[in-house]
Amino acid sequence: MGLDLFKLRVFVAVVEHKGFSAAAEHLGLSQGTVSFHVHSLERHLEKPLVRYEHRAVRLTDAGEQVYRSARRMLHDEQRLMRSIRRGHGEHLTLGASIAFEQDYFFTALIAPYLKANPQTGLSLRFGHSLGLAEAVADHRLDLAYVIGWQVPASLRYEPLHTARFTLLVGSDHSLARRETVTVPEVAEAGLITAPLDEVEWVHYEKVLREVGLTAEDSALEIDGMQARVLAAAAGLGVLGVFRPDYAGAVTHPTLHSLPLDRDLPTVEVGLVTRRADASDSHQALADWIRRTTSGEHAP
Repeated sequence: MGLDLFKLRVFVAVVEHKGFSAAAEHLGLSQGTVSFHVHSLERHLEKPLVRYEHRAVRLTDAGEQVYRSARRMLHDEQRLMRSIRRGHGEHLTLGASIAFEQDYFFTALIAPYLKANPQTGLSLRFGHSLGLAEAVADHRLDLAYVIGWQVPASLRYEPLHTARFTLLVGSDHSLARRETVTVPEVAEAGLITAPLDEVEWVHYEKVLREVGLTAEDSALEIDGMQARVLAAAAGLGVLGVFRPDYAGAVTHPTLHSLPLDRDLPTVEVGLVTRRADASDSHQALADWIRRTTSGEHAP
């Protein structure tokens, strides 16, 4: 009847699947069994954890606290099991802004790190910078490499470098053969962007306005960086990406960087870590990112 990982796993499933019935289906249990374990957890903690409002499960203040702690405990359990089964050392979870879901990030940073640290397991998760920062705070990620648009004050944010806004088109696109391209020509060709209702759009639009473009110039909205890259390679429009200095020149076989007739803006990129509890492996990965992104050769 006490506190155990199985009860916590059931509780987390109820929260994340937004109800007892959906959690039961996800876990392969009866709804009665799910309800029994959640109520057992409430009795043990002597606090209500969930309540129903408008036919939806809502967390109480105690439930919010238990949910955050349970996520950390279950995450640590999974990492421990992976490390033991694979014979690895510590397993790390790195978050990276979706802006870095590109070839240079793997060839310049991730592949050399794994080659130099074969005993360290690594999980890599791409996402929006703010969400990744929050995942570090909730112990769902160990650290995050993000665009520094908005980071919670409770976390340590360390600026590392800048990344320049770069416009890409398919190699067969008419603009790819131009020696100089103007902003009106880019607008006429149409931008390939993330959906305009995405959480980071407000920040991305500020960058567009610095160039002289707006949301009205978006001709094709696509979810996912790699899908947008494929759309640009297919000649469907102009894609704006952020490229740091260590990325080097664009070498994609079917993409071409546009020579715009003006300077393009930059954004700040940094590392998000928690203010305490960093292990030696966490520090080693953070140091590797610092050295690689600054242009130094990692040992």
